Amino acid sequence: MDELLLGFAAALCFVFGWNNSSFLIGNLRGSGSLSYRAAVGVSVVGLFLGVVLEGPKMTKSLAGTLAPGTETVLIATIAMSLALTLALTLLRLPVSFSMVMVGAFIGAALAAGFVIKASRAEDIVGFWFVAPAASAPLTFAIYALLTKLTSRLGLLAVDTFNRASGLVSALAVSYTLGANNIGLFYGTALTGAVTQSQEVELLLLFTFVAVVAILAFGRSALGGTIGDKMLALSPQGVFSAFVASSIVVWAGTQLALPVSITQCLLGGMLGAAYTRDVTILNTKLIWETLSMWVIAPVAALLLAYLFVIL
Repeated sequence: MDELLLGFAAALCFVFGWNNSSFLIGNLRGSGSLSYRAAVGVSVVGLFLGVVLEGPKMTKSLAGTLAPGTETVLIATIAMSLALTLALTLLRLPVSFSMVMVGAFIGAALAAGFVIKASRAEDIVGFWFVAPAASAPLTFAIYALLTKLTSRLGLLAVDTFNRASGLVSALAVSYTLGANNIGLFYGTALTGAVTQSQEVELLLLFTFVAVVAILAFGRSALGGTIGDKMLALSPQGVFSAFVASSIVVWAGTQLALPVSITQCLLGGMLGAAYTRDVTILNTKLIWETLSMWVIAPVAALLLAYLFVIL
């Protein structure tokens, strides 16, 4: 396997862990469901489980299905994705790693003279629209069910339930992030056949790098851009939005479709806006996120295209 490519992929995993630390930690701290240490611990366990159990399902997400994955195309995809996501993270702008990678891969493949498989591209882009649209009503339905269940409980039982739900939502989000996103990084970095033991080693290496970033930046202001800044929710609202988003991302993983948790969580949080638990809605960040869903993949496509032809 190409060491340069693996190095770029590992660095991308680090930026991924840095940028997504607010999803894994921020909202759980903000809602009071889990302590910082507990949120980190559960998130680490979830990432490892998701990567090991379902990460390999993303191996054929881009290379071989969307277009041929030559070494040049893959290096351009990973390198330009790393450069762009790092820049956006430093600028504290919301970024979808999945969208950036898809855009970079298409740009690199076009520059290399390959034909993009239209049906596969339609499936990927189509799911980007389906994911947030599905997360909104699913969040609302989960919240409605929780409201009925907790309305019959005493205050102590509700508090216990909220703490347990915080643990479950943290585990669900980290699991699906590991499976879909880190699995995507790993699958895109492959340039040849690997043994089963090598596959596990690389997946664990990428996960370890992401965990290091979470531990390093989880408490900092740069730790992500969405989770605890877009919308303030009650523990039940957090649980509903996170679990609904995780279900949709998990569905995408089964189809080897790259999808960002930001896409699903935005839909989920807007679904939660129909409940009474919304205290702060950051419309500016919502519009920034929507704008970056268009700007980031197009920029990645152009950067990767220029990288290959130059």
